[in-house]
Amino acid sequence: MRKMRAALLESTGSRLKIVDDVEIDDPNVGEVLVRIRHCGVCHSDLSIVDGSMPYPLPAILGHEAAGTVEALGRGVDDLRIGDRVVLSMRPPCGRCEFCLRDQPVLCKATASPATANTVIASRLRRKGVPVTQGLRLGAFAEYALIDRAGVVPVPDSVPLSEAAVVGCAVQTGLGSVFNIAGVDAGETAAVIGLGGIGLSTVQGLRLAGVKTAIGIDPHQARRDKALTMGVNAVFDSDDEALSAGALPCLENEGFDYVFDCVCAPGTMQTAARLVRKGGQIVLIGVAQVGTTVAVPALDVVLKQLTIKGSFLGNSHPQRDMTRYLDLRCDNRLDLTGLVTRERPLEEINEAFDDMRNGVGIRTVLSV
Repeated sequence: MRKMRAALLESTGSRLKIVDDVEIDDPNVGEVLVRIRHCGVCHSDLSIVDGSMPYPLPAILGHEAAGTVEALGRGVDDLRIGDRVVLSMRPPCGRCEFCLRDQPVLCKATASPATANTVIASRLRRKGVPVTQGLRLGAFAEYALIDRAGVVPVPDSVPLSEAAVVGCAVQTGLGSVFNIAGVDAGETAAVIGLGGIGLSTVQGLRLAGVKTAIGIDPHQARRDKALTMGVNAVFDSDDEALSAGALPCLENEGFDYVFDCVCAPGTMQTAARLVRKGGQIVLIGVAQVGTTVAVPALDVVLKQLTIKGSFLGNSHPQRDMTRYLDLRCDNRLDLTGLVTRERPLEEINEAFDDMRNGVGIRTVLSV
């Protein structure tokens, strides 16, 4: 057991507090203790902070992280102290029915404290009170405990500040293209929401060889960035702009795939308007609790639409994150462009304020 500095969320709607007296357990059999160096700020974290995603508190959030191996539990003999690694919040067990069906993110062993049917024993404490390890990772802190299956080595040529975003944004975006949708070369796609996940989706579409791709977002800076990452055209989110420009790109036939990285009622309705007959809508964004799918049922039937959910892109850490890091090394995947600002952990609340205001794409905290 050791004490560490961390950003603690004590109640929803409040500012996070930097504390230095959180206790974290030593690694058990098959576990790795990682010294966190960088952690990205994701909209899922903001949803918990603002209360739109119920979560057991107090908690340490943060699930998009990279760092160095600090300690190894018994049985972990393929890593060394000091190894540079990126983490996944969903390390699959490899044995349950979901893992055997190639649905690693649904693994029974990695359920979040917010969704698990059983109480998850806390590995964190403060002043004797258990602290929730947010999304089974809790990386807005100096250290994080994780199962070996969720630890992936990072090549020396990749900065850890960039590797961090592979843990969530890149896994989700590229995984949605390849693992969920199965996009083929020559097809067409629209991406709604051009934050870190949306721009990762855009890059996945480019890698897949799509013929036409468009991006939709209310923020001009994000639209401009999408143009550098592979889309053919960008549009504001308002109905008039979309009606005037998006569908005419394809002679009003609609897109083979529409990726909704927001999942609000309005964006789902936009997806339904943009998808072609027989096309596929992929819902990626973490919707507010209680939000229902806003696609007309008659359209689903008469247009024979397919609607799929994508959680972390159904990515297997060892298989997919390794591949994405290799793409970065080959200069085929732009991680640098996703990280628009670095801040120290002490500025975590300002990073959340930026996200609320649509400033930047991904802020990465240095711990």
